[in-house]
Amino acid sequence: MLKVRQMIPAVTARAADGRAVRAWDYKQKKNLVLAFLHAGCAGCEEFLKTLTGRAAELAEREAVALVIFSETPSARVVENLPAQIVVATDMSGRAQKAFLGREAFGAAGQRMTGVFVTDRYGELYAQWSGADDAGLPGMGAVLEWLGQIQVACEECGATHWAGES
Repeated sequence: MLKVRQMIPAVTARAADGRAVRAWDYKQKKNLVLAFLHAGCAGCEEFLKTLTGRAAELAEREAVALVIFSETPSARVVENLPAQIVVATDMSGRAQKAFLGREAFGAAGQRMTGVFVTDRYGELYAQWSGADDAGLPGMGAVLEWLGQIQVACEECGATHWAGES
């Protein structure tokens, strides 16, 4: 397991259009929700659907979600996604192992899922992981952590208190 307040490992995956997507593409720009899901997991599809439905709240919290599958997800799962949600594939499993450990994969393929919330500098604030969809938090918890990051971010708040001159 990663430790809260540590910098996350490097992550590179391929988007459906073939471009390389990296967690560092958002460094100093956006808070990041990293989700490691796998195809064939009904809970994973539901998590992505819920995430998509709350994309406006991600934008309000100056965040983007990078959703990584270890196999190519079906077109149905990734069609019509808002800009705040980027879906990519890491067939090598390197990213999943870096975040979820060697036990991320079993004989039948990916067996662990996880969600990681970082600030715009890549510092880990919250994480959830477990077998199949047991590693997926409720969206309220994810959004709450993103809100906490905004409160803690010195340059994200007002430059002066109301009433100051």
